[in-house]
Amino acid sequence: MLEKLKNPFRFLPLRQAICWGIVAMILTAVYCWQVGLRVTSITQVNYAGGALWKATLQQVAVWLLFSAVLYVVAVVVSRSKVRFWSVAGYNLFARIPFDVMLLMFAFPMVRSIVGLAMDGNVARIMEYANLLSIIGVVSLLVSVWYFYWSYKAFSESTNVRNGKGVVTFIVSYLVAYVASGYLLIYI
Repeated sequence: MLEKLKNPFRFLPLRQAICWGIVAMILTAVYCWQVGLRVTSITQVNYAGGALWKATLQQVAVWLLFSAVLYVVAVVVSRSKVRFWSVAGYNLFARIPFDVMLLMFAFPMVRSIVGLAMDGNVARIMEYANLLSIIGVVSLLVSVWYFYWSYKAFSESTNVRNGKGVVTFIVSYLVAYVASGYLLIYI
């Protein structure tokens, strides 16, 4: 059971990964629309929500962009045959931890503290240092889970592992992160 949680991509059929990922993406788009979150890059959000179609398009855009970058790099680096839908489907499922992390933004206290942090009001932020620390630790832990699953999804779908796989994944993430910032300006 623990092995399935650490690396579900070894046990999860691609069709199920895509189905679960699509469900999570739809729920996340509706959630972002309702809470007023806007995706600003692969792993960043802010409080500048918009219409449901924009929230959905932002989710699809970051997923497809990251998948495309991972796929192109894997085709160049991997000795195996790489299928786009394997990379994209497992990458979609690997986004679920990030989507779960967004749930904390529904709490009004978290929303106000993050708003204070975004305004740069240091004196007011220090009044909530304990809660801000908890938010930071939870975000860090879930982010590590997300990156771990994303790497495992990449390595299982492309057969690029170990040092070569880690470096390839990090470079792909950085390229997609920068590109998504520019792409999402127009959505």
